[in-house]
Amino acid sequence: MRDKIILFIKGIVLGIAFIIPGVSGGTLAVLLGIYEELIEAISNFYKSKNNFVKYFMYLLPIGLGALTSLVLCAKLIKFGLDKSPIITILIFLGLIIGGVPKLFKSVDKKPELKDFSLMLIGIIIVVLMMIIDKGSSSVSLSNLNALGYIILFLVGMLASATMVVPGISGSFTLMLIGYYEPILNVVNEISSFKNLSTNLLIMIPFLLGVVIGIVAIAKIIEYCLKKYRTSTYYIIIGFVLASIISVFISVFTYELNVVHLIIGITLMLINTFLVYKVFDKID
Repeated sequence: MRDKIILFIKGIVLGIAFIIPGVSGGTLAVLLGIYEELIEAISNFYKSKNNFVKYFMYLLPIGLGALTSLVLCAKLIKFGLDKSPIITILIFLGLIIGGVPKLFKSVDKKPELKDFSLMLIGIIIVVLMMIIDKGSSSVSLSNLNALGYIILFLVGMLASATMVVPGISGSFTLMLIGYYEPILNVVNEISSFKNLSTNLLIMIPFLLGVVIGIVAIAKIIEYCLKKYRTSTYYIIIGFVLASIISVFISVFTYELNVVHLIIGITLMLINTFLVYKVFDKID
């Protein structure tokens, strides 16, 4: 039971990452020590009855935690991003930084020149994501036709792929293509039991795309981890290090408030210390 509670708590943390632009669920899964297990479970749960039962029982508390986080935290985080985005983002940046030492410990050998090159590749990929301009406007999810639902399904697949890859934020990807605010508003309305029939019709194709996309990309990552585990991890480390820079830079896209910046950095440092102490104790 204790293990299930811990997985539920980790699921809550992952759910938060799906809401905040720039924060990667894959990164947090790596830092929480469940990334490889998640990839294995997602890639193999459908292969046999025994696998389904085994991996379903592993994924269930994580999924419930993520769902709980999305329902309960979406409004809170949206409020924080609306009122004090600098403080809100820096608090969660501490969550990522605090787990980096543990990430390096997960690699079973000291880095060589090839490994530094792989980290650089990971950094470059995320930096390229950073320099792409965000979508200037949000799309409308009202009065969708058949094509609109198909596009929503494809958007779910795209977002899910970036959710699984560490260092690349699914919510940031949604923001780039103008779907972030509309999807977040739908989640908020569902959690408030508003326009349920309409909003569920929107979420179902999106979530189907998410599920199929996660399974597809997980198969690729599982293969890489099995065949090239160390190399894959050094690319992941590059993703994570670049995502830290990306999230920090995103702070300065908001109107600068020195007081909020000082408070945010202070809370970030506190959170970094707390997470560093906690992560090694929740494996």
